[in-house]
Amino acid sequence: MVISLTQLQSAPTLMKVLADATRMRAMALLALEELSVGELARCLGMAQSRVSNHLRVLREHDLLDERRAGTSTYLRSAAVSAGAGSSLGRLWQALEPDLTLLPEHQSDRLRLAAVLSERQGDERAFFDRMAGDWDKVGALFERGTARERAAAHLLGPGKTFADLGCGTGYVARSLAGVCERLICVDRSEGMLEEARGRLRDITPDRTEVEFRQGELDALPIADAELDGAVAAMVLHHLPELAPALQEMLRVLKPGGTLSVVELMPHHEAWMHQDLGDRHLGLEPSTTQQALTRAGFVDVIVEPLEDRYCPQPGSDGPADAESRAPAPRGDVALPLYLVRGRAPQP
Repeated sequence: MVISLTQLQSAPTLMKVLADATRMRAMALLALEELSVGELARCLGMAQSRVSNHLRVLREHDLLDERRAGTSTYLRSAAVSAGAGSSLGRLWQALEPDLTLLPEHQSDRLRLAAVLSERQGDERAFFDRMAGDWDKVGALFERGTARERAAAHLLGPGKTFADLGCGTGYVARSLAGVCERLICVDRSEGMLEEARGRLRDITPDRTEVEFRQGELDALPIADAELDGAVAAMVLHHLPELAPALQEMLRVLKPGGTLSVVELMPHHEAWMHQDLGDRHLGLEPSTTQQALTRAGFVDVIVEPLEDRYCPQPGSDGPADAESRAPAPRGDVALPLYLVRGRAPQP
C-alpha cells in the first residue's frame, strides 16, 4: 500500500498524531515486527484497553496495516508497506532517529524480544505436538506429484541439497537417493524425529542425510553450502518472507536453484489455528516478487496439477484466541511452484 500525503490529510496532522510518545513507541515496535494487540500491549507495558485507544487514532489516519488470522488481528506500521520512497516512509525515516531519545525505548525493545521468543517457543511447541499426526492432517495431497515437481529441478549426482522446513520429510523422501548429501532443516525437533524415522529405511547408502534444527531466517547452513534447495509449503507459515528468502539465497552456491511450493490464496480460516498458517495462501506474483527482491534471478512461476487436502486436527498454536469453523466436505486447494537461481558472480 503506497500512502500519499493527501491520504494522510496533511503533514501537520500526521505530526500531531505522532507527537504522542505512546503512539510513537507503538509505531516503532510495529515497524520492527507484526504484532497482535495483546503482544503490543505487553511490549509497551500497558493495559490493552489503553493501547487500543491509541491504535484507534493510528487507524483513523491510515497508519496501520492489519492482517486477520482467524479471530486474531495482527498489526504492522504502514510505513513498512509504503516503502522508503513514499511520503510516509520519508517522514518516518526523519522521525525514527528520535526514538532512541525516548526513555522507554530500550525497555520496549527488551520486552519485544521476550514476546518474540515466547511466540517462537509456542509455535515450536505446536509443531512438536503435531509431529506424530502431521501426515494425517497437514501433509495430504491429491496426487502426490507436487514434491516430485519440486525435486525435479534439483536432480544431479554428487550434489548437496536441502529440504528447508522439512516437517516429517515429505519432500525429502523424493530427494533421498538422487543426491550425495541431503540436509533436512526444521524448527521443530518433533518434526525432525518423525523425518528421521521415515527416511531411515528408504534412504540409499549413497546418500548422507543430516538433520538440523533451526529457523528459516537463521539457517544452520554455511554460506554457499548447497547446490539446490526445496521450500515446500513453508512460506505461508512465516510472518515475513524476506528474511527467510535472503537466508536461502545465502546458503546456495552461485547458480544453485531454489524450488518453492506454495498455496494459492484461499478462505479456509480454520487453517490458522489447526495448521499454524500465518497466511491463507500467497499470490504467485507475491512469491515471485519476494524471490526477486531477495536477489534470485530467472524467477519463474509454474502451475501444479496437484492439490493440497488438509484436515482439521488440533487446538492450534497457543496464541490463537478461538477456533474458526472447520471445513465442510473435502478441501482441495490449488498449488503452484516458483523457482529461481542464485546469481553467478
